[in-house]
Amino acid sequence: MLPAVRDDPRSNVASSQTAETPTRSEPRGDRAASLHLLGSSLFLAFAGIAFFASLVAMRFPAIFSGPLSYGRLRPAALTAVFLGWLVLGFAGGIYYVLPRLTGTPLWGEGLAVAGFWATAAVTVVGMAAVALGLGDGLAPFSLPWYLDVVVFATLLVPAAVTVQTLRRRHEPNSYVTIWYVLAGTVLAPLLYLLGNLPGRGALGQALQETTFVAGFIVLWVIAVGAGLAFFVVAKETEEPLASRRLAKVGFWSLAFTAFWWGQLQLVHGPTPAWVGAVALVMALAFPLAAVAVGFDLAATVGSAWSRLRELPASSAALAASAMWLAISAVVVVSGLRSSAAVVGLTLLWDGVVYGLVFGVGGLFFAAVAFRAVPAVTGRHLFSIDLARRYLRWTVAGVGGTVLLFVLAGLVAGYAWTGGSFLGVVSDTGDGWAQTAGPVRVLSGLALLTAAVTLGGQLMLAANLYRTVTSGRAGMAEVLQTKETTR
Repeated sequence: MLPAVRDDPRSNVASSQTAETPTRSEPRGDRAASLHLLGSSLFLAFAGIAFFASLVAMRFPAIFSGPLSYGRLRPAALTAVFLGWLVLGFAGGIYYVLPRLTGTPLWGEGLAVAGFWATAAVTVVGMAAVALGLGDGLAPFSLPWYLDVVVFATLLVPAAVTVQTLRRRHEPNSYVTIWYVLAGTVLAPLLYLLGNLPGRGALGQALQETTFVAGFIVLWVIAVGAGLAFFVVAKETEEPLASRRLAKVGFWSLAFTAFWWGQLQLVHGPTPAWVGAVALVMALAFPLAAVAVGFDLAATVGSAWSRLRELPASSAALAASAMWLAISAVVVVSGLRSSAAVVGLTLLWDGVVYGLVFGVGGLFFAAVAFRAVPAVTGRHLFSIDLARRYLRWTVAGVGGTVLLFVLAGLVAGYAWTGGSFLGVVSDTGDGWAQTAGPVRVLSGLALLTAAVTLGGQLMLAANLYRTVTSGRAGMAEVLQTKETTR
């Protein structure tokens, strides 16, 4: 018997009421979780290829045209990344942990399965619509309004399943994962609605785009990912959660940063000066959350550090926390008014988003998948070595790409600033083109590091699917709830 996941007030141990049985299919009650996790892995491979192609189109615009031009390929790729991979992937993690945290079966499993197919369908249709020039041109997805309505409806499904499952829970205590999951699922639909309100002017569109992208990354990718990491690390290491207080610090810090750090991209722009000042103060909580979550996860590993190489979920969670801290520091420094005068509206911010999505988000997703997929399929992870290779390639590829984008932003920013204040080059006309040479070199090198990231993503997807098709048969968790034991 595995203990049921709840907060033990004496030792703060995460445990759950499950039983183990050898099986070749997902246990009863985990159908939605396995479908989301494996389906999102397929989208991960496809989205990784599409986004890499968009980077090639940005660097070599003459290569692609029509449906594959940069202006269409990038929003189509982002649709696959955000909706097809991240929404479905973390929803699968949520559906995996909820029954184990609450002691009750997942509410509306049929609705959750229908939500998967609806999200997958609207992602594919949306990508096709944008590629064919039917989008509305509004970042980040450029989806026509009628598909935005469908996306909003699909985002309501994880919220409804989460809330209704929690209402029926039998465990009186709330493990820290529940806070993060509940905040992410409830606020994601509201965030999408606010990001797609009609009747906006140019400034309103810019504010909505930056708010939505930053808010989605913080509330869904990082908050939900960190919350799930608290569960899988405690489970994999069989160690108690180190500090409930640190988990609370991380949660409330994320809550304050969700809608604000995106506005740092518009400092010295058309927004009122107070917006940048407030955004910077709020964004200071972003690295604070990274420190709190990272230290808590590291302390939870505890005595298991000596066997960390054999714990892929914990390794991925710790790598995600470290990368989150590094990138959040870049966000805060770049948001200072003196820094923003140089790096505003440059590739630096593309590097920040790339790192948070493919680095932090990808590693948190891997942490959940490495634990959940074997648990719900009854098979051992296909290859620990392949999992370790994914971690190395992701850290190297994402880290290198972010570094090159940051350097490209600094080169372009200092050239334009120097042209304005020193008259060294003109920052308009031919002078503008003169600054593009070094940037083109750096963005070209970034294609090489992004290719490393893509290789890691394909390794992750292959490892998860080969777990199902070729993994050694093992013990699957079967939920023993009060309903099933009466």
